[in-house]
Amino acid sequence: MPLEMKHNIASLNAINHLEVAQNELSTSLSRLSSGQRINGGADDPSGLVISEGLRAQIASVEQALQNSEFSLSLVQTAEGALVEVNNLLIEMRQLATTAANEGATDFSALLALQFQIRNAIEGIDRVSQFTRFGNKNLLDGSQGATGTAGNEELVFLKASSKTIASPISGYDVDINELPLRASLTEDLDDDDAAGLQITLEEEDGATIRVRNPEGATAAGFANRLQKSALAANMNLDIRYDIDDEELTIEHREYGLAKGFTVVSTKDGVIVDDAYEPELFLGQDIEGTIGDEPADGDGAILTGDFNNKKTSGLSIAFLGDSTGGAGSVTVAQNALKFQSGPSADENILIALNSTHSTVLGRGVDNTSGFENLSQIRLTSTQEAIDAIRLVDEALDQLLSMRGQLGSLQKHTLETNISVLRNTAENLTAAESSIRDTDMALEMANFTKNQIITETAAAAVAQSNQTATRVLQLLFNNKANGHWSFYRDN
Repeated sequence: MPLEMKHNIASLNAINHLEVAQNELSTSLSRLSSGQRINGGADDPSGLVISEGLRAQIASVEQALQNSEFSLSLVQTAEGALVEVNNLLIEMRQLATTAANEGATDFSALLALQFQIRNAIEGIDRVSQFTRFGNKNLLDGSQGATGTAGNEELVFLKASSKTIASPISGYDVDINELPLRASLTEDLDDDDAAGLQITLEEEDGATIRVRNPEGATAAGFANRLQKSALAANMNLDIRYDIDDEELTIEHREYGLAKGFTVVSTKDGVIVDDAYEPELFLGQDIEGTIGDEPADGDGAILTGDFNNKKTSGLSIAFLGDSTGGAGSVTVAQNALKFQSGPSADENILIALNSTHSTVLGRGVDNTSGFENLSQIRLTSTQEAIDAIRLVDEALDQLLSMRGQLGSLQKHTLETNISVLRNTAENLTAAESSIRDTDMALEMANFTKNQIITETAAAAVAQSNQTATRVLQLLFNNKANGHWSFYRDN
């Protein structure tokens, strides 16, 4: 290697290595101090793009998790209020059952029971009016689906969060088959009634057994049967037509699930065969809502779950003819919660009203009660009809509680669990791309530190080349070689 003075190539080379080592050392210090392997786009361009995308997704998932937890608190608040309404309805049923006990309840007791049941109704209305989450009313119907029927034969009962708001003209309701009550009407004269024993069993298991003494009349037997059914709180009407000598036993509610069984001790009396149970059943309504299929339950039609427009929409039909029954108009105000990071990940919650004017609708009754707010206990018949309306109100309330419970357990809590796992896994993925491997980076830092010190020493050493050239020249001058060359 020639000994040069104008260009110190060894020094330049050492300086270049020193600069590279210092850059590496600076990068290591940056990674160690920040804890991140990628601090800028130059560190890893493709890794930065992936990492930032994961960060955005993690932030969205964490916010969706907070949304779901907030929504869960709202649902729990509504559920707590519904529990109180449920308790009040149970108390109301107990009061109505007491009032229906005609033999042991006088008019003064009925008035006292009426006062208590009015207080219970007012309590239900207070819960409906004042249950709030923040400034948002929950059970007054403003956060659910509301509807109105086009005539007196149709009664809007409820709609779900899947029910689509109807056009102004509403959804047309068509009735294909009318609902029927389970009914028995048979001839019964005094001779047949003498010594007759009848066993009546209702669908819920309530059973009575009535025996008519020898020589007693058919009218007397019907009266005994009626009193026994009333005492057992059976949902049956028992009538006897003296002129036509006909006994009628009829269920108060419509539907295939509402029936009774009769056993007679005489062949051909009331039923065909003695001691053989004979079952009498009603018929469920059949029809469509908005030209979509609907399930019939007694006199109630409910849009199929898979319907596009009328899913969960329930109406009661109180008319007596098939064909076009009118229309029902629906407005949808269900609460909408963002439950995931994507725009279309949301949950709809319909919180229908629990006001007494909404509960207990659609029950055909002798007293003419249209809803829970109208019930009275001033007579035995009113008490019986009140029981039926309270039962319908309980069914409506339990349906709401069941939907909220299912939403809480199978939707919100599941969603929260999934989001937590998703956030954890996404964070782990982002960490594997972006975070610093501290052990590896410490090794790199130590290596670069040593290289930096070595390169600095090499630069210092290489800078001694020019000094050696000058020293050589000075040595030549001292020996006379410089003047020799100068003289020549």
